[in-house]
This record gives sequence, structure tokens and C-alpha cells, in this order.
Amino acid sequence: MVLFKNMLQNFIQKIRLLKSKRVLAFLSFIESIFFPIPTDVLLIPMAISQSYKWFNLALIATIMSVLGGVVGYLLGSFLFNDIYPLIVEYEYVEEFNDSKSLFIEYGIIILFISSFTPLPYKIFVIAAGFLGINIILFIIISFIGRGLRFSLVAYLSEKYGSYIITYLNQYFLYIAAAMIFIFVILKL
Repeated sequence: MVLFKNMLQNFIQKIRLLKSKRVLAFLSFIESIFFPIPTDVLLIPMAISQSYKWFNLALIATIMSVLGGVVGYLLGSFLFNDIYPLIVEYEYVEEFNDSKSLFIEYGIIILFISSFTPLPYKIFVIAAGFLGINIILFIIISFIGRGLRFSLVAYLSEKYGSYIITYLNQYFLYIAAAMIFIFVILKL
């Protein structure tokens, strides 16, 4: 009887783990298209729990985020006139116009910066589709940027636990600002 009870508990635990990975995948996907809450909100506690390997979590988040980015790209390419009212409704007009200008001025490197930093990646993917950026290059750059971001967050969360949350919240914006500053200096 005890053996059966342990097997049942293990089975239930595996189902819970599978469900939470699906939620992470879904959140990563929709966050790259329209959802305002970042994937990190779920990724960090999942990595801290150490019920999962940080690499697996980062991989799930990266793949699904890039797939969501491709959907956003396609929306920008083919359905921009239908999507623009949503950009207005969610008050992203200024960010969208800024992202268009940055793409025109700096090219695809701005996509890498938006995929790694707290800049609104969803706006940049729609702008990339609207501007007809090469989709293969778009996917490669998105995979590198999102992969680095989610890997860094998941690894640090698993390794340092809840202590890292304060530092990630406090210093991630500084790291992002430093990357943007270095980029601008190099372009000048």
C-alpha cells in the first residue's frame, strides 16, 4: 500500500511539473506577441524551486518566445492594419514609432538589444515584420538574444536562489542601459 501511495504521489508530482512547463511555454509565447507580463515572473520561481534544470527552463522559454516572435513578425508583415488599433489601445504607439526609427537607423542589432533587455520585444518583432526584415536573420538574432537572457536569468536563479531576485531587479536595467550606451557609443 505504501509503495502504491508513493507511486501515486510521484505521478501527481510529474503531472504538476509538466503543467507548469506548459504554462511557462504558453507565457513565453504570448509575451512575445502581446502579453505585458514578462516571462521572468514565472521563470525565476521555477528555477529557484530546483524542481527543474535551469537549462531546460531556459530552452523552453527561448524556443516558445522565438516562436511567439515569429507570429508577431508575421502579424506585422501581413496584418499590420488590423494590429495597429491594438498597439494604440495598449498605448504602445510611441514605442512602435521609436522601434521603427531604431530599425531604420541601426538595423537588426536593435532586435538583439530588445530581445535581451527589458525593452518591449513584442513591439520590435511587429516592427521587424512591418519593415520586412530578413526572417532568417530575425530568427537567429531572436534566438541568440532571448536564449542569453533566459539562460542568464534561469541559471542565476537556480544557483543563487531568492537572493538573486533583488539583484536581478536592481541591476538588470543597469546592465541593459550599459549595453545600449555601449552600442550608441560604438555607432558614433
